[in-house]
Amino acid sequence: MRLALAALFAVYVALVAAMPHGHGGPGGSHDAHECIACTTAATEVCEPVPPVAPRVLAVETLALVPVSVPSSGAPLGAIPGQSPPAA
Repeated sequence: MRLALAALFAVYVALVAAMPHGHGGPGGSHDAHECIACTTAATEVCEPVPPVAPRVLAVETLALVPVSVPSSGAPLGAIPGQSPPAA
C-alpha cells in the first residue's frame, strides 16, 4: 500500500512540475513569486561537502601518588574493648 501511494505521489509531482503553469507576480513576472519547480530548475548544483574527520584528542595519563590519609578518632587500643594494633 505504501509503495503504491509513493509511486502515485511521485507521478503526481512529476506531472505537476512538467505541466505549464503561471506565476502570481504582477504582469506574470517570475521575480515576485516562483513555484518550487521553477526554483529548483534555476538553482545551481551544490558543491560536495568536504570530508569531516573527528578531532584527535591528546590523552594524558595521570600518575596517581598514594596519599596518606590522616587518621581520625582515637587510636586502636585506647578505647576499652578494642584490641591493640598488630605490630
